Amino acid sequence: MFKKFTQSLMFSAALVLPSLLAPPYFAAEIKGNANYTSYPAMQQLIERMVQKGFDRNYLHQIFSRVQRDERILELVSSPAEGKPWHKYRPIFITEDRINSGVNFWKRHEKAITAASKQYGVDPEYIVAIIGVETFYGRNTGKHKVLRSLTTLAMDFPPREKFYTSELEHYLELMKEEGIRDPNILTGSYAGAMGLGQFISSSYRNFAVDFNQDGHTDLWHPEDAIGSVANYFSRHGWKSNGNVTVPARILGNLYAKIVNTKAIKPAHTMQILQQHGVEPLGNFSSEKVSLLQLQGLQGYEYWITGDNFYAITRYNHSPKYAMAIFQLAWEIKRRKLNSAK
Repeated sequence: MFKKFTQSLMFSAALVLPSLLAPPYFAAEIKGNANYTSYPAMQQLIERMVQKGFDRNYLHQIFSRVQRDERILELVSSPAEGKPWHKYRPIFITEDRINSGVNFWKRHEKAITAASKQYGVDPEYIVAIIGVETFYGRNTGKHKVLRSLTTLAMDFPPREKFYTSELEHYLELMKEEGIRDPNILTGSYAGAMGLGQFISSSYRNFAVDFNQDGHTDLWHPEDAIGSVANYFSRHGWKSNGNVTVPARILGNLYAKIVNTKAIKPAHTMQILQQHGVEPLGNFSSEKVSLLQLQGLQGYEYWITGDNFYAITRYNHSPKYAMAIFQLAWEIKRRKLNSAK
């Protein structure tokens, strides 16, 4: 039941109960005119959750208190991934984030080594994910998860189906963890939680109790480390496999196979070479793709493999995956140098 997490947020014992089946009492009254229970989509969601064993009155009470968050709608409409690569990269590849990554690795070396061995995931990538997502726990998000997910599910039509599903997963997660008031957890504007920023469905499917204290708590570094490693393992990460390498372009045939999005590798290296693409370094992957990114001095070209694609299962942006790769490489290099 998030024992250590609840302590860190100063949970009241009255908020952690065995089940969500009995309706809670809420003293606070909603302010303003917003009331999501009047939305047809919300009424349909409530019906589905009632069929899963939730109390109807309980659901009406919690959602009648949720107000639309205009800031959430602003943030989801202008994510950092919308920036060109040369502006996106400096957000994450900084001296502070690299050095903090080395320190995080050293502080949690036992757990990181164990997770890397158990799940077959290179340790620097476990560290880099937590570094990019929350600066090693420095910023896990201050938005109320319930309010974020409800706002996005009900008032963000482009991804209504996705966020509605995540909202349902969130309610089920709260029930499974025995948390009576789902309004108590905080996370990103998109409803991601913990050091690794797992969305609700990922929390339920991939989070692990890595320190074996009886609680799956993604605000605890050890559980977060194990859960990130498990996530990568379950999405096809190959231990000690190549991720990406810069490429030299000769001629114009490359334009037939180049991508600007995260596409599952589908070519052989031989095919790339036939299209005038040469790797600037050793690279081995069963299947590869050619990625184009907008650099400061023009386009950059990278050959990406299966492990690069595995990173994009965490976040579909190729810029995100490239930031993870470069941060992981820098952290590993810095850590090795510090040991000399």
